[in-house]
Amino acid sequence: MEYQYRSRGRNNKDMEKGPKMSSPLSYIISFLSRLILPGPVEEPATAATPTLSTPPSLFQHQCHRLVDPVTEEVDGYFLKNWNFETEKAKKKFVAAGFSRVTCLYFPMALDDRIHFACRLLTILFLIDDVLDHLSFEDGSIYNNKLMPIMRGDTMPDRSVPVEWMMFDLWESMRAHDKVMANEVLEPVFVFMRAQTDRTRAESMSLGTYFEYREKDVGKAFEKEVAAAKKGHKEGGALCSSVQIMAHESDLSIAASKRVLWILCREWESVHQQLVAKREGDLKKASPAVLDYMKGLEYQMSGNTQWSHTTKRYNEVADF
Repeated sequence: MEYQYRSRGRNNKDMEKGPKMSSPLSYIISFLSRLILPGPVEEPATAATPTLSTPPSLFQHQCHRLVDPVTEEVDGYFLKNWNFETEKAKKKFVAAGFSRVTCLYFPMALDDRIHFACRLLTILFLIDDVLDHLSFEDGSIYNNKLMPIMRGDTMPDRSVPVEWMMFDLWESMRAHDKVMANEVLEPVFVFMRAQTDRTRAESMSLGTYFEYREKDVGKAFEKEVAAAKKGHKEGGALCSSVQIMAHESDLSIAASKRVLWILCREWESVHQQLVAKREGDLKKASPAVLDYMKGLEYQMSGNTQWSHTTKRYNEVADF
């Protein structure tokens, strides 16, 4: 996940209806973490912390206090049941830290819901890796087969891990909170359709790219390059703001990254201005709206922290 987030203004009526994330992946989990608890823990500094050449963030990331036990539980579940082809693949999975990024996204999620979010993002990441090696058509077939299973309309093939794991996850989410679980379904489907959208293989302007990434989130430039080399020519097509910025501005890859970092920091500034404006109007500063705005800040800062530290994006040659 790379330089692709942004805050989007919405009209007052929309805001008064309650918090809805602007990107599907945010929206997916917002229902799992709408009710919040105190008690996040700070992430320790690491060798992969941004260098002085990277403008410092205006946000402070947090991490859910149950990150360690939840990570152990969720990773253990997938290591036992997912069809990893080799021991190396299992080690790569653990090193990626999918549960950790979820806990960085949602540090204030309820203790009894954070594991649902971790399982959901983990299986979506694993599916994304599968799609790198499929054509758009085959990828669409793969995802479309899962959707009725996720809705509970079709029973899974218990010999196919992705099918029964998806089915069991959604059944357990519905058992916990049927209304919220069902509300999350369509945003997940939007995300899954975007994964195999032919737009990703087309020439895009930076603006078009940002519109596309609101549905498909994004990944690190180096990871995109590796997928383009090793994956299917369609499913692994290079789709990155870094590449587009370099092409449109005639800058080097390194220079394009620096420009995009500045852009991210400017978006943070705009976000803070919007928050201050909303907080200044007591009629519009409902607890739900304030939680929504803080949630965006946690997601952006958590995404950045994980992207700087995960081996999935920082040791791409081994992935």
